[in-house]
Amino acid sequence: MSKALEPADVTRATRLAEADRNRRQVLAESALQGERAMNVFRLVLIAALGLSQGLAELGDKRADTMVRMVGVVLYAVFALGNWWGMRRTEAAPRGAFIYPFVIAPIDFAFISYMEWCDVQEFGSIAAVKGVAVRAVMLSFAAVRFAGIQVVYSVLLAIVSYWIPVLVTKTFVAHEVLFVTACFLVLGAVIGWAARRLHTMFAEIRRRDNLSRLLPRAIVDRILSRGEATLLPVQREVTVLFADIRDFTALSEQLAPREVLGLLDEHLGHMAQVVKEHDGMVNKFLGDGMLALWGAPDRRDDHAERAMQAALAMRAKIAELNAIRKKEGAALIRMGIGVHSGLVAAGMLGGADQHEYTVIGDAVNVASRVEGLTRKLDVDILVTERTWELGGKSFRGRRLGEEPVKGRTAPVVVRSLDGPAR
Repeated sequence: MSKALEPADVTRATRLAEADRNRRQVLAESALQGERAMNVFRLVLIAALGLSQGLAELGDKRADTMVRMVGVVLYAVFALGNWWGMRRTEAAPRGAFIYPFVIAPIDFAFISYMEWCDVQEFGSIAAVKGVAVRAVMLSFAAVRFAGIQVVYSVLLAIVSYWIPVLVTKTFVAHEVLFVTACFLVLGAVIGWAARRLHTMFAEIRRRDNLSRLLPRAIVDRILSRGEATLLPVQREVTVLFADIRDFTALSEQLAPREVLGLLDEHLGHMAQVVKEHDGMVNKFLGDGMLALWGAPDRRDDHAERAMQAALAMRAKIAELNAIRKKEGAALIRMGIGVHSGLVAAGMLGGADQHEYTVIGDAVNVASRVEGLTRKLDVDILVTERTWELGGKSFRGRRLGEEPVKGRTAPVVVRSLDGPAR
């Protein structure tokens, strides 16, 4: 009897399935764009064939020449119809997988047909031209949905090359084997390149998602270590809450678009400060922000880094306010609370929407400490625990013990005045 899956395992399996569906949909959309582009290439190829073989013989009314032109026209109709149909088609993984198995034989059959026409008209095959066109057709597989389609195209290229050679008794062993080897190598290169391209896009997407919240160095470490870095852990971290003072009153003076513009600029600058100090922007909370140090990437200096970031935020606010003053805009005041403590950190949420987050008393205390900045009339407050871990590099004043909601014991807080002299 199989062991029942834990709820966390079920959630993880669901997330992986959803991620795979998203990946397949992205590949299907890419394959659709590739098929649309290939139809343009087919039309260019047909034009080249028409110029090299058909137009040069327009004055020749022999039956074999007309048969060739009929084949070119039919293939042109196929390419135009395919182009029109692809424009009206929506991307779907099933269709992206099946379609090339139907369409690729037509491409290679057209090449064999043109070679048959060469035999009828000239008594021989233009081998170099046929090999070149097959290589072009084979290259189409680079943008297709699955690796098996590359294998399929390679087999079609080889079979469509061998059949005319055997039928016309022009088989020369060393030439045929060399061309076959070239098709195999070309297929292997195309298959490797297509797979690497798909992997690269997935890595870019994942890196982009992580880079929105994490510094580049931490993103590199997480990607090199794999998803294990994001698994649930319990450890001591430093949490920072930052919030705009009197934001409601400030926003009442602005239009909705201006409010969003103000928040976008302000939070963008603050998030950049956090990442410059190797922290993680965990979430935006209206006009506030939650950041942390020590997760997902473990750091022994998490408290010191957080306090450095708090001072850098103060400096950035002063810089922005100098610009706002010149523009006649209202100045921004901000409160920052910093606390270090034990948290549970990891991915949280269902398959459709999940995020890396931290939960624990330390998060609540940091939020309450940020609220105390109004009462004590300072812009940055840190708790005694944070000071114990990283305070030797800074100047500050012990402001006493303050009660906080949700805790029976008061919290000792300090102002953060600046770096140690």
